[in-house]
Formats: sequence, C-alpha cells, structure tokens
Amino acid sequence: MGATRVLAWSMSMLAPLSVATTDLVGKVMPPYPGGLDELGGSCVSDSTDPEHVCDYSIGVLALPAADSEGEPVPRFVVAGQLVGRDGPRAQWRITDALPYPTDRPGYYLQFGTCRVNGRDDARVAAIVRQHDTSTEWLKDVAWAGRLHLPDGRFDVLEARTVDCINEAYYGL
Repeated sequence: MGATRVLAWSMSMLAPLSVATTDLVGKVMPPYPGGLDELGGSCVSDSTDPEHVCDYSIGVLALPAADSEGEPVPRFVVAGQLVGRDGPRAQWRITDALPYPTDRPGYYLQFGTCRVNGRDDARVAAIVRQHDTSTEWLKDVAWAGRLHLPDGRFDVLEARTVDCINEAYYGL
C-alpha cells in the first residue's frame, strides 16, 4: 500500500473488521466472505461502447444490520472487473479494496456524480457528508478516489479538490 493511501486512511478510526482488504483483492465475488454483502455500486468504463459500459464497478460492501430496524454497516469501498455472470448476478474480480471510514456519521459514498477541480469525472468515488438541501454541490468530503483503468486501482485524491452533486438539492 502506497504512502498516500496509508495517510488517507490513517486519519480514520476504523471499527474492528473480521475481513481484511487482502481477503478481497483478487477474488471473484459474490459470494462475499465474512457475512459481507453488496450495499450498492455503479458501473464504470473506459469505453464508449454500450457492450462495455459495465466492465468495471465501484461499490460498497457491508455487514447486515444488527436488527430489523437497523441499517447495514459499510465496511469496504471496492473496485471490481466484470468476469461473468452467475444467473442474473454479475461476478466481479475485486481489483482494489479500501476500508470504509466508520468514524464519520452522516457521510456516504457517492460515485459517478463528482467533480475534481470543477471538472466532471465519472470515475471518482467520494465519501461525502450529505446534510444540506440548499446547495447544488457537496464539498464536505472525507475521502475521494479515482478508479484508474484498466488496472482497477483507486488513486487517492485530495479531498479538498472534489465536490459531488447534491441529489437532495431543491433546484434539481
């Protein structure tokens, strides 16, 4: 792991994990280990060909909610490369995995709708505080990374250079 990546995550207090990033990278999933499941994701591509729109993905793996009224607990931001299908479900070879910072309540992963220095970049994923409906762009970013293709690794970005569209903004 590079120094930039270590520094980016050293500021976050992580809850104990039963699965490490090394348990994920290189494996074809699902099934996911350690009770993890996909919380959400988005297709990413370096091609304009519609047949390749989902060659790669960015997603979140989470533990299920502790009870019926709770919410799943995000544990990892992952990147994957499509390797096939198991029935209706896509199979991904995990190309990168980073711990999801658990010390930031009110922050959620957003992808496909972020900018770097004011320029749209569909390969950017950011953990953003989503609290304000009065502004078009969210700028309170805890972490941001760009999916580097074709190797499927995250390049950590300076959070202050990233903002994401506020999907709750009343003007949209």
